[in-house]
Amino acid sequence: MNKDLKIIKKKYGEEMMHLCRELFPTLLEQEGLLPKLLHDNFKESRSLVKDIIDNNLEEEFKNYIYNQVDVENNYEEVGSKRPEELLKEAGYKLYECHSEEEIQSFKKYYAPREALCTFNGNRLNKCFVFFAVKENVDEIKRENYTKPQRQDEYGTSVISIQFTRDNSHTLSIKNRYNHTVNNPDSTFGNNLDNIIPGLTNSFDKYYGMHQSYLQNSFEIPGYVKASDGKYYKYNYEINNIYYCENNVIIDNFEVKEYPHEQYIIFDYFILDLKNKQIQTCWNDMELEDSLPETIGTIKDIKIEKDGLNKNILIKTDNSDEVDVIITLDKNNRIIALKNDKVENIGNSFLKHNNSLTSIKLPSATNIGDSFLYNNNSLTNIELPNVTNIGEGFLYGNNSLTSIELPNATSIGNSFLYNNKSLTNIELPNVTNIGEGFLYGNNSLTSIELPNATSIGNSFLYNNKSLTNIELPNVTNIGEGFLYGNNSLTSIELPNVKSIGLGFLYGNNSLTRLELPSVRSIGSYFLSENDRLTSIELPNVTSIGDNFLYGNNSLISVRLPNITNIGNYFLYGNNSLTRLELPSVRSIGNYFLAINNSLTSIELPNVTSIGGYFLSENDQLTSIELPNATSISDYFLFKNNSLINIKLPNATSIGDSFLYNNHLLTSIELPNVTSIGKEFLSNNNKLTNIELPNAEIVGNYFCDECKNIDTVNIPLLPELEERLKEQGKQL
Repeated sequence: MNKDLKIIKKKYGEEMMHLCRELFPTLLEQEGLLPKLLHDNFKESRSLVKDIIDNNLEEEFKNYIYNQVDVENNYEEVGSKRPEELLKEAGYKLYECHSEEEIQSFKKYYAPREALCTFNGNRLNKCFVFFAVKENVDEIKRENYTKPQRQDEYGTSVISIQFTRDNSHTLSIKNRYNHTVNNPDSTFGNNLDNIIPGLTNSFDKYYGMHQSYLQNSFEIPGYVKASDGKYYKYNYEINNIYYCENNVIIDNFEVKEYPHEQYIIFDYFILDLKNKQIQTCWNDMELEDSLPETIGTIKDIKIEKDGLNKNILIKTDNSDEVDVIITLDKNNRIIALKNDKVENIGNSFLKHNNSLTSIKLPSATNIGDSFLYNNNSLTNIELPNVTNIGEGFLYGNNSLTSIELPNATSIGNSFLYNNKSLTNIELPNVTNIGEGFLYGNNSLTSIELPNATSIGNSFLYNNKSLTNIELPNVTNIGEGFLYGNNSLTSIELPNVKSIGLGFLYGNNSLTRLELPSVRSIGSYFLSENDRLTSIELPNVTSIGDNFLYGNNSLISVRLPNITNIGNYFLYGNNSLTRLELPSVRSIGNYFLAINNSLTSIELPNVTSIGGYFLSENDQLTSIELPNATSISDYFLFKNNSLINIKLPNATSIGDSFLYNNHLLTSIELPNVTSIGKEFLSNNNKLTNIELPNAEIVGNYFCDECKNIDTVNIPLLPELEERLKEQGKQL
């Protein structure tokens, strides 16, 4: 056997030896060349050949190796254009960052949970940082790409081009999706010429970014190219740190190897067996994790094999028994954790772990923020004694189907945010719930919160399955409560006093609602609910905009204590026949607009009325507004049935008052001084108008009113001639 093939077999396996004999017969003619090329470009790994074959990369691998023979001729020079000019031809604008503030200014382009680790700070200590932004970036929307691909138009509309500050100037082109897609730190194969030919040479020429290990583009899933020019197979990547086989970490492309006899690298932690310590693999305080402090001082460590997995058995200080068990999978990811003694868990506990499936913390009472924040695998959790839970608890976990927190009393924001699988939850002692509670959960069918008194914004936002909820002690509800739930048929809130905006917005199933204690209701209350037929709000005093907007079924409303009504009150309701608002004083725009059933209304204390009041109502026959002084535009616009109206104290009337009313025969407005345009235009029955104090009258006054006999109005110059021409008696 060829000597070189023996070396390849020993280091990379027999299958790689066969592949090399097939692909590189010419290179094998020169002794030592092919093993050196493999050694210089790939960390020894017996899985490399399988990964090449499984990904159908034999041809690319062949071309890559052959290009190493004459690496100096690998990139194309295109004239003498600067990087800015070339990127402009490709549709980008290039920015170089000289300060942390300049880097942070680009964070606005990244969606939540897709922001680069570059924004965590101190990147300029290690790298030269550039950003290239597409000139039409504002037109490229994230929501248009439901299945993100690393090099789709959105992903490459904002890219960060970074070179390490060492002599190799190792390049990384970072994608806008960041960790949402595979290997986002190798966009365009980390080859500038894949963006536009000549860009590699231009960065070298004008910025001095000569890449010592620049070679023909080659990319293999699950591998990262380090600053030593070699590809390393990695098990996982977290915050731009790649955790590889054999205790190797690639940190900002720098290779760090840890001896097996002293260290175990698991998840993003380093276990020092000799000094009995655990620490994270990074030094950035913003990325710190509280796992090490929950373990405390280690007295003894034992490693136990369990099939493909292994257990780290830890005895802590002053303990004679194992009280911490950490179970690792074959790639050294934490998949299970048991800690019998810890009581307080700090912030960011296992925040970047996404492989844990089971956790038991029987003594824990307090949990800080961002507990298992990025985990989407957990299916079993035991926290029997927890009382306080911070923000971001299990944020983004979509695997947990059940959870018991019998002693929890307080829950922070974003509890189980975007969990898609939980079907029931009991929190018997919780009193306070923060914002975003189970936001985006669309599977929950049962919930028990018997002692909750306060609920934050976006409670169960977009839940599609819950049909019944009882919150007997809740007094305050924030915004977006069960927004987008279209299945709820029953709700009990006997003690709630304050409700924020968007309460049950878009619910299409609730038919009856009683809120006996509520005083204040925000905007969009039950908007787009078209089935509610009965509602009782005996003590409400304040209602926001869009109250029951788009409800088509409610036939009766009684609000005895309401004083102010916002815009779009019951807009589009076609069924309301009875309305009692004895205390209301102010009414906003579009009050009951497009209602086709109401025949009479009494508003004894209203003084101010907004625009489009009952516009396009064609059934109202009588209305009394004894105290109204100000009436805005389009009052009863296109009403076809009104025969009686009383406005004894009105002083100001807007445009299109009773436009297109065909039945009103007489009207008295003894105190009106100002009238807008199109007053009672297109009225076919009106014979008498009393406006003894009018001072200002707009255009088209009673236009097309063919039956008017008398108009009692001061002889305003602009009206006199016109009314005489029409034969009206003044």
